[in-house]
Amino acid sequence: MPTTTNQTTNAPDSSVRRRRVRLGMRWKLVFGFGLAITIVFFAVAGWILSFSTNTATTRLKNSLVDLAEGGAQTIDVANFSNLLTIPERPTPGTKYPANAGFLAGTTATAESTWPTDAAYWQHVSEMLNIRRTNPDASPYTYATTSDGELRFIGQWGAYGFTNVSWCADSEGVQIDDPCGAQFKQSAAEVYGTVPTFVTDGLLRTTPQPAYTDALNTWISVYTPIKDTVGNTVGALGVDYPLSYVNDVRSRVLKVLYPVFGASYLVLLVLVYFMAGLVTRRLGRITSVTQMVADGDYSVDVTDFAKAYFRDEMTELADNFQVMTLKVGERERSLTRTVAVLRVEIDEAKRMDAVKEIVDSDFFNHLTQKAAAMRAKVKNQELQDAAVGRSDSGAEPSSE
Repeated sequence: MPTTTNQTTNAPDSSVRRRRVRLGMRWKLVFGFGLAITIVFFAVAGWILSFSTNTATTRLKNSLVDLAEGGAQTIDVANFSNLLTIPERPTPGTKYPANAGFLAGTTATAESTWPTDAAYWQHVSEMLNIRRTNPDASPYTYATTSDGELRFIGQWGAYGFTNVSWCADSEGVQIDDPCGAQFKQSAAEVYGTVPTFVTDGLLRTTPQPAYTDALNTWISVYTPIKDTVGNTVGALGVDYPLSYVNDVRSRVLKVLYPVFGASYLVLLVLVYFMAGLVTRRLGRITSVTQMVADGDYSVDVTDFAKAYFRDEMTELADNFQVMTLKVGERERSLTRTVAVLRVEIDEAKRMDAVKEIVDSDFFNHLTQKAAAMRAKVKNQELQDAAVGRSDSGAEPSSE
């Protein structure tokens, strides 16, 4: 016959369990609400920062549009149109006029690139006046010349200023000489590919979104320069660094960090104390339930969950109290039942033991011996009685 192997599966011992770190309900509430507060604070801070940055950018763009459109109306259109016809380079030996900035009074040479024409420097002074309205703005003009090429005409940097980071030589050293786009320099030479915003500026006021070049991050606005009959003769461009927006962002962060940091700590402290108020009654109920678990069903759980207003905790205590009473009554009933069952079981065991003895061969043999002995004794008694009667009958009568 094939043999079978009995495989027994050991049930996991409940006493041997992986120990887990205990974390109280109070700290769970603190960590949970702390995480929620952190997420909310970061979301609000991000929204405030984004809103303030976008508002500052929009305000700057609107101000730049107003500056460009207002500045375009201050330009002498006749003088500007005249500049489109003068030569690109000055005649060597001619002197720069008194309004030629750092070049005033000097004599043009064969290497000179800036015009000596007074009309040009009058136009540059108009650019300077626009810049004085907003010292961070960089105005310049451009137009389409007779050869169909888009070229720069005037820009405020032609005066030469040492406090401008981009007014530097090829080695990065700041210079006093005029710097920036040269008179009638091709826009394609400066930009590589002329942006559509620049060409659109000849048709309408066109803001350009933020962009970054080798010098800085800028926003720009372009607006047409029109003559008295509404014909476009050129365009005015105004560049503005986004350092203003960055300054606004920095100021907002300087306010947000301390305010949000203090609010965050205050809220965490409040959550900690509020969590303590919530879990204190739960802790008292837990201690009472341990007494019930140890077999004391006489405790009043509801006394440990009292509150001005009923809540889930008081309902839990009431339900647990009812459960405690029922469990206690059930345990007492079971105790009585077990006592009765124990008596019945003991009687049954006694009867089984007696039956086992009575049914044994030894007991049967012993019973037979006892019966034989009783029979022998009885026979002996009968014989003795018979002998006694016979002896009494053989004696002669004395009468």
